[in-house]
Amino acid sequence: MNREERLAVGEWVRGKTKEGELIHGFVESIDSAGSTVHVYVVNCDNDMTVGKVVATRASWVEAMAESSGYEEGQLYDLMDLALSTKDEEWFRELLAASKGLPKEAPSKERRMAEKRHVRNRLGTSAIWE
Repeated sequence: MNREERLAVGEWVRGKTKEGELIHGFVESIDSAGSTVHVYVVNCDNDMTVGKVVATRASWVEAMAESSGYEEGQLYDLMDLALSTKDEEWFRELLAASKGLPKEAPSKERRMAEKRHVRNRLGTSAIWE
C-alpha cells in the first residue's frame, strides 16, 4: 500500500508544498485520482500560508501518528472547545479521558505560589506579590 492510499479526509498530515514550504494541517479533500490532496494549513514556515487550503501532491505529505494521550492542560482546552461547539459526545469522551489522568502532587514552586496568594470567596488574588 502506497502513501496516497493511506490518506483520508480529516487526517492530520505534514509535508511540503510545490514552493517548498513546510506545512502541517489536515486533509480537506483528495482528488479522484488520489494524486493531489488539499490541506488546510494550521502551521507553516510561511506565515502567509497559515489558515489557507493548499493543493499539493499526495506523495509530498505524510500522515501524522495519532497522539497516545493528552496532557492535563491540553485536555481542558479541548473540553472548552467541545463546550463552545456544543459537541456533547466529544465532551463526554474528553471528560472520561480526564478521569484517567494521573494525579500529580503539587510541585514545590506551585505550593510556594499558592502561599503567596490570598484566598477569598471570589477565588485567589495575587495582590500581595
